[in-house]
Amino acid sequence: MEFRILGTTGFKVSPITIGAWQLGGPLSFDNKPDGHPDPGKENVIRMIHELGDRGVNAIDTAEQYSAGESERRVGDALAGRRDQWVISSKFGYRVGPNNIREDDSSPETIMPSLEGSLKRMKTDYIDIYLYHCAPEIEKIEAGRVVLERAKEEGKIRSYGISTNDSELLERMVTHDAVEVVQFATNLLDEYSKVWELCRDNHLGTQLRGVMAQGRLSGKYFGQTPEFRSDDNRSIWCKDEDYSRFAVLAECLPEGMTMAQAAIRWILDHAGAHTICLGAKNIEDYRSAIAAAEMPPLEDTVRASLERVAASL
Repeated sequence: MEFRILGTTGFKVSPITIGAWQLGGPLSFDNKPDGHPDPGKENVIRMIHELGDRGVNAIDTAEQYSAGESERRVGDALAGRRDQWVISSKFGYRVGPNNIREDDSSPETIMPSLEGSLKRMKTDYIDIYLYHCAPEIEKIEAGRVVLERAKEEGKIRSYGISTNDSELLERMVTHDAVEVVQFATNLLDEYSKVWELCRDNHLGTQLRGVMAQGRLSGKYFGQTPEFRSDDNRSIWCKDEDYSRFAVLAECLPEGMTMAQAAIRWILDHAGAHTICLGAKNIEDYRSAIAAAEMPPLEDTVRASLERVAASL
């Protein structure tokens, strides 16, 4: 895989980033799943090691994921290999008493959250530190001051936000408070305004939601998915008819899966740097790496996919 430069950060990142939300195990808020079935700690560590050997060098997690277990597993997997990886983590959403979700990214919470993440991952610094929930507009500048101080102290190397709110992103750009943006984008919902802001301001991009909650994975074109009760999709996608997306398969060139087409469609965007892929098994990551090594989609294939997607 050819590495890409992440905006103005100077980081060389693989086009595939390991999304570690799925790797920490289940989490529940208000008796509703907000995590995923547990793939097992040893399996997670083994998979991260293999992906590192295959050229993947970026991983994304958050203090909220599995109430910190995701960060702990990332730290264990990267022990002795820290300098080979670009780690991003996020703050603002966290697990409070009785599994109540706390949404607070105010300036005074940033350093305690950061110290907690550093401790769980057994590292001295985080490469990319992102707002997980939106800051209050009037506190963007104060938050930037805290993040700059953390940067000066060597505890983080860059910062940004996970958001699809283009108006908020525009305000953060105005305050010079963002270097990297993580946002959801896929063939079914591109979020062109966010793309435009990232390109115009030379922001690093971490692209998530590329499979649209499995709609573009191809796995469910011919069968109805059965999500476990501890999988968040059992709530979010319970009424979705996945079979209606099967028509997209007619647009695929020979030898390319639907998941690979979804990945290539994103990577072919100008300003696309790395995809945060939330796979739970090594086979899906191997397929994603193969997609990243494929040539760009032909114009006719891209146009066909976009035309069909727009009709769904």
